[in-house]
Amino acid sequence: MRIIYVDDERPARDNFRLTAASFPEISSLTLFESGAEALEWAKTHRIDAAFLDMEMPELHGLELARSLKALNPDIHVIFVTAYSQYAMDAWGVDATGYLLKPYASSEIRKALSKCRSQSGPSHRVCITTIPDLSITVDGRPLRIAGGKPRELLALLIDRGSRGVTAGEGIACLWPDKPNDASAQSLYRMTYKRLSTALTDAGVGHIVESRDNRRFLVVDQVECDLYRILAGDHEAGRQFSGQYLREYSWAEDRCGQLHRMLLQD
Repeated sequence: MRIIYVDDERPARDNFRLTAASFPEISSLTLFESGAEALEWAKTHRIDAAFLDMEMPELHGLELARSLKALNPDIHVIFVTAYSQYAMDAWGVDATGYLLKPYASSEIRKALSKCRSQSGPSHRVCITTIPDLSITVDGRPLRIAGGKPRELLALLIDRGSRGVTAGEGIACLWPDKPNDASAQSLYRMTYKRLSTALTDAGVGHIVESRDNRRFLVVDQVECDLYRILAGDHEAGRQFSGQYLREYSWAEDRCGQLHRMLLQD
């Protein structure tokens, strides 16, 4: 699970970080000292659960919870506070849990367990790259309007966990354009169109941005390329020499697959 913890007091953040380190189900934990920072981060990152302090300057925990829910109705909110009088307000924002400080690690574990039990089945995203790009969500074809947003998704799939910088994306999608402000604006707009299309299909979580890179969240999809690279012989038998054949930048990967699978 991808977790954030928001508290304006550093000892509280340090305590939660140390406590959370013992839970293997937490795949990532990001700490924030202000609600505004957390909210801005949530606009471009997938979050499964948010542990929030109540009494914070500028943005109260309840307001932050409402804003996070507006961004992602499926996010789980657990309030962690020293004040019991907010309990009824917490249920008003459909909170998953309410923990009073000081809390025990068993209470965190219980809250995480409740988050998992309340999570509905995730959309299944299946991607085929051989010989052409094909994407289905729960068995239905995913439609992405526009050639460039679709090509950007293909590039993100190809690069996997390495991600793509703006410069790399521009060089692949518009090889004749210089990497200037105009091209960077075009790239950002293309990514936004792609992100909107995925969100509309209920799978916006499969792409994210961090450290000036765009990523496909590879563990959220099933993909023939990743199966081949992992040594799946059955998937490898589908390759007959062509990979994402409509994109010239895919030739390097196609050559790699050819050497892996077709040469003696």
